[in-house]
Amino acid sequence: MPCREGAMKRALALSFLIAVGVSVLAAAEPLSGSWSFLIQSNLNPFSFTAIESDLQVDCSISGWTISSTAIASLDSFDDIFFDARGTLGAFGLRSILAFDAVDAEFQTWLASGVTAIGGVNLYAIFMLDNVGTTQSPSMGIGAGFTFGGWARTGDLSIWAQTRFNMSDTSSYIYKYGYDWLLDHFIFKVCDTWLIPSSYVDVQTTGCTASWSGVDFYLDAPFTCFNLLTELSISCTGFDHVLFEVTNIDLGLSWLDVAWIDVMFTTTSKSVNTVFDVSVGDTVCITPYLALEGAGTQIAGLSLKALKLSYTWDNVTFKAGELFDEDGWYPYLNYTGIRYYGWTWDGELTTLPVCAVTTGYDEYLGLEVTGDSCCSGSYRFAAFTWFDTGNSTGLFDWTETRLKFSVGLGSNTSISFGMSVKQTGTSWCQLGVEIVW
Repeated sequence: MPCREGAMKRALALSFLIAVGVSVLAAAEPLSGSWSFLIQSNLNPFSFTAIESDLQVDCSISGWTISSTAIASLDSFDDIFFDARGTLGAFGLRSILAFDAVDAEFQTWLASGVTAIGGVNLYAIFMLDNVGTTQSPSMGIGAGFTFGGWARTGDLSIWAQTRFNMSDTSSYIYKYGYDWLLDHFIFKVCDTWLIPSSYVDVQTTGCTASWSGVDFYLDAPFTCFNLLTELSISCTGFDHVLFEVTNIDLGLSWLDVAWIDVMFTTTSKSVNTVFDVSVGDTVCITPYLALEGAGTQIAGLSLKALKLSYTWDNVTFKAGELFDEDGWYPYLNYTGIRYYGWTWDGELTTLPVCAVTTGYDEYLGLEVTGDSCCSGSYRFAAFTWFDTGNSTGLFDWTETRLKFSVGLGSNTSISFGMSVKQTGTSWCQLGVEIVW
């Protein structure tokens, strides 16, 4: 398997060079970074259930920043990745390399570059991915390329991207930007590392990167709306063309036509009108509403969730109720149901890694913040969760969580957390974070 062995050797060689580079730079440049450590234990019976340690070391020199992050847990040293970014002449370059330390396996390597020529922004992304790490263990290493660019002429925006053995990332880059995509290749959300994320991915194994497709976007603003034209061609031929009208104002403060689109494929034509309910804060109460109906026919308006948040003198009172735990269409003609849940600090989310335990549909919360000694700050939070219809708990109570963190100066903080459940089980956490 010359392709896989050669790719592994290149990745290992690159990781060695980066590690040596970090060590050499450490001797010449001041380091910055952070270290966080958290330990969690059950109280009855007492046992350690989790240990998390994240260490990040950054070194900057001559416009380049080189970072190394190591992640460890109770059982093992989990992951390590390296991130180097900087400029070389007119090119902005970035390289991200990740390893699965548990199995001593190479995970992925992403290298990218961006430059501007004559008002046109051009970028290239190369990815070497051990696709068997997270999907199919029987699969080997695959490679892929993406080339794209965007430009603006007056109010007219033009963007295009072509792919070789890589998944379609055109909508992410078009909506959020090139830098956003790279920042979300490896990132942490709700105390969970996604390494690598699914925003960028190689499609198949092998080092021969065959052409996958090309996408074009043309965005033209008009007086009362914006017109977006999208053309997509895959390796098998024409895929679709889309005409989308956005930013349509009905003159109603609570209802917008988010967009109207017409899509043509080789076998079909579809027309969608998407109504979007946008109800902001009403004093301290935020209702989450969804339109009921189909097509352009609105049958009603449903209240799906309700959140209360009121702050007085650094003290915030919170409460929330999730009425529809089975998920709902956020607007008419949405292609699938989205499942919502509360986060542990009382915000609505659709990210599974951020959502609380299934069934926790009600909560009462209290947050207090203030200044501590030596330019630090403190935060105390107490949230009590309820599961409507759970007759085994008093007032449907299921769990109460407490968390307290205090800064010892501007660079060091310690935290304590505790959970008490209706089932009688409980745990406590102790953590520390140092930034330099």
